[in-house]
Amino acid sequence: MIASAPGKVIVFGEHSVVYGKHAVVSAIDLRCYVKAEKSGEVRITSSFGTTGYDFAGKHAYISHAIRRFSEVCEVGGVEVEVRSDIPPASGLGSSAAVTVATLGALNAEFNAGLGREEIFELARKVELDVQGIGSGTDPFVSTFGGSWVLPEKRRFHTDLEFEVIDSGETSVTAEMVRRVRELRDAYPDVILPVLDAMDAIAVRGAEALERNDIAEVSRLFRMNQSLLRAIGVSTPEIDRIVARVEEAGYSAKITGAGGGGCVLTTGMGEMRISLSAEGVRVEDFEDWGSADN
Repeated sequence: MIASAPGKVIVFGEHSVVYGKHAVVSAIDLRCYVKAEKSGEVRITSSFGTTGYDFAGKHAYISHAIRRFSEVCEVGGVEVEVRSDIPPASGLGSSAAVTVATLGALNAEFNAGLGREEIFELARKVELDVQGIGSGTDPFVSTFGGSWVLPEKRRFHTDLEFEVIDSGETSVTAEMVRRVRELRDAYPDVILPVLDAMDAIAVRGAEALERNDIAEVSRLFRMNQSLLRAIGVSTPEIDRIVARVEEAGYSAKITGAGGGGCVLTTGMGEMRISLSAEGVRVEDFEDWGSADN
């Protein structure tokens, strides 16, 4: 069976969401596809190569997803094949998407009857298994799709579209979250007000998105990026990209954990994305070879 799950963007609220602050997030129209077939052994194939269980390597999320799924449904063995439109380590939720798509494919292949809420709970556990820390934002959005204001889990709609620019630098979410936590612990009187400011920006940002107010969104992008730079998750390359976009009259900010990855822009990007994509779903490809790589 084949299942897919979308990537995501954090429009507002990176890092502050880890501390219970508001975030504005959306599933995007880039997807990860996973094929699962019963087998006598565990075999995982992706663009990174072919392995068995690989809990500490390139297939960590898939391996932990299989293990977590086996806690609710017996899995003697399974062959898993992955194809994805989402660039890895880019801030676009590739890890959550492959986790959720793997769980969706296993659920269909083994006829486990899990609902989306149960898939999300397993994906949340996988996130913690691999990263040791996380807000649950990425697996939530990848499971349910749509656009959301967190932590209320309130759906919203916007007609605005955005673009992304890949910095070409890879980032590790767990490492960036750890760095921000260390900074917060060392300078609470400085960092806690920054997180509060990010919270206020996210609340205003959701309102601006709902009324399709691109001018206000642009202003908030600039403020948010300055705060992300202040907590140390920007890079010289990202700063150069943001400056170039702003010189052209647009706005840009990190999306995701930072330290590399993608920049979300109001224009002048490399790839246009639409928000509010559908969540995890079973696919009906007549030919697996027709799936996007």
